[in-house]
Amino acid sequence: MDRFDPLSVENVGVTLAVELLEQPLSKMPPDTPFVGAGVYALYYYGNHAAYSALCQLDGGKFKYPIYIGKAAGESAKQGFSPNGSGERKLHGRIVEHARSIDAVENLNLDEFRCRYLVLNDAYIALAESVMIRLFRPPWNGMSFGSKVVGSFREGGTPSLWDALHPGRRGRPAGSERAEEAAKLIAKRSAELSQDLADPTLRRMYERVMKFI
Repeated sequence: MDRFDPLSVENVGVTLAVELLEQPLSKMPPDTPFVGAGVYALYYYGNHAAYSALCQLDGGKFKYPIYIGKAAGESAKQGFSPNGSGERKLHGRIVEHARSIDAVENLNLDEFRCRYLVLNDAYIALAESVMIRLFRPPWNGMSFGSKVVGSFREGGTPSLWDALHPGRRGRPAGSERAEEAAKLIAKRSAELSQDLADPTLRRMYERVMKFI
């Protein structure tokens, strides 16, 4: 048997994922503002057709996030800070997402919940990366969390997320990519029933799922 290393990337990653997933569910956005940076998971339990497979697999247990994100502290680009963020970075990011969802025509903000975990900047990127690799959330990579810059401005090509959920202010209109977005969501939802190909990720996923 290999010697156990509590500080290996695998073990730290599992610890961070489990800690996030054991946080209580909250409305979007959380009622009480809070200070700090960290990671978060968004969950959907509505009846939009594109998410029927995901919701059926989840069974109302809030096990499979629809989106994983992070909010880094103000020192993230300036080096390590032992004190963490003193601003409402994480809460503010969830508020932004709540506004995006509330602005579109075919989603109901009341059908979303979130979990969040305040962390020091040293662990934020790892926690987000591990969660995305293990749970393959449908909205990651669809430009849900992108800022309105460059090609995402009005008049450009709609992102996959905005094609499927039009209505965000400043975003290009049009639904020609909606079918492509729905197919991607279906593909990722189906993948959740399949084993991860990478043996390390598969082992991490099995460990995490024992706790939720």
